[in-house]
This record gives sequence, C-alpha cells and structure tokens, in this order.
Amino acid sequence: MKLVSWNIHGGLGRDGRLDLGRIAALLRENCEVAALQEVGDPWQRSGHAAADQAAQLGRELGWFVAYGPNLVIAGRPYGNAIVSRHPIVRARNYDLSVEGREPRGCLRADLQLPDGQSLHLFNLHLGLSGDERRKQASMLLSADLLRDSALTAPLVVCGDFNMWWPAPGPIARLLRATLTDVAQATRTRRPTWPSSFPLLRLDRAYVDSAVRVLGCGVVNDPRTRLASDHLPLWIEVETAVNTSENKGLAAP
Repeated sequence: MKLVSWNIHGGLGRDGRLDLGRIAALLRENCEVAALQEVGDPWQRSGHAAADQAAQLGRELGWFVAYGPNLVIAGRPYGNAIVSRHPIVRARNYDLSVEGREPRGCLRADLQLPDGQSLHLFNLHLGLSGDERRKQASMLLSADLLRDSALTAPLVVCGDFNMWWPAPGPIARLLRATLTDVAQATRTRRPTWPSSFPLLRLDRAYVDSAVRVLGCGVVNDPRTRLASDHLPLWIEVETAVNTSENKGLAAP
C-alpha cells in the first residue's frame, strides 16, 4: 500500500489559487491513502471554496473520508483528514491543543485493507514551539493514545510534526520508544518544507514492527511545489498478519 502524508495548506497554492481539484488529482496519482493536515478554509480566502474541504476531496476522489476538525469558524471546519480507497471502519479525533496556541489534534482511522487485514493510521499536526510539543507528548501518553489495548493491528503514525531541528525532541523520543522512523529505516531523510526550496523535514512517518517499509520519498515536481507550501511525503508499506498483541507505545 502506498500512503501519503501532506499538509495541503487549505488547498491554497503558492500561485494564490485555492484549488482542491489539483490536490485530489495529485493524490489519485500518488497513493491509495492520504493523511492530510490543514484541511479547511475557515477564513474564506476564496468565495468559491467548499465549507467542508474533507467532504469535497472525498467526492472528487470517490474515496472514504474521516475528518477531525480542530476548530470551526462560521460553520467552516479546519483540521486533519484521512482519505482512503479502502474502507474506514472507525475514526476518532483527539484534542492536542495547548492553551494560548493554535488548536491542534490527532486523527485516528482504522482501515480495512483488501486482504482482510486492518491498519491503524494516526495523523498528527503538532505545535510550532518545543514547549508546546513537550506538552503534546504528555497528552499523547496521558490519553494512552498510542498504547491503547484496542490497537491490535499494524500501526502507522504520520503528519506534520513541526520539528525544525535534527536533534530529537520530546515527540521523536516518545515515538522512537517502540516505533521506527521510516526515513531513518530507508535512509531517505528528504526535506518537505518549504515546497519552493525544501530545507526542513517537518513531515514524518513512523511504523511499528508489524509494518514492513518498502520505500519512502518526497513527491517533488512542479505541480506539488505549486499546490501547497509543503511537499507530500510518501511511504510504501506492507503489513504482517494481524496479532492480538498490543502494538502501541510502552510507558517510558
């Protein structure tokens, strides 16, 4: 299965166009499942934009959709979304907001794959400051988000982690407790931001031991550079046989 993680900037491209159609076209070409951040246009930057961007993307693609809004302004939601060719049998949104900062969250979707297996997909969008991410790491642990006893299938965690520097931060240390950084495993640590001249690896993916990584990279071409301020991160994976063993994070 090929999966993409992409901060789509509300569909607003570097050319000033808000165009979900080109986002959908790029997703259709590059993946079966996408974990998307900054889905929505609550500021109404375009009078022609859909109020519910996740639903519009689902219609454009003909895929299943899970949406986890972190804020709603004038009835227009904004947050993380997961769109998938494969059925989404369960979804839940977790609040990772820190007081005084922009609302943030984590969306979990449980996918039903064609071979009858399941996959837990977590889609994160974390804060800009180290202190904010430390608090979010505590939230992840206190909520038992990634070590829930219900996590019985292979697990992927991806999203916009906003980790600006190479040195491991609190989130990286938390995830590396039992998960593998896909870029480290494949030796392809390619930056994703800014899309015009990528310098920083803000977008990342982690997998547990039940997921085998076949490949990883960044979709860097003229269309993706124009469509958003981030480039899409892609990973290709296959899953092992389902097990009742808990695949979540152990307590530190």
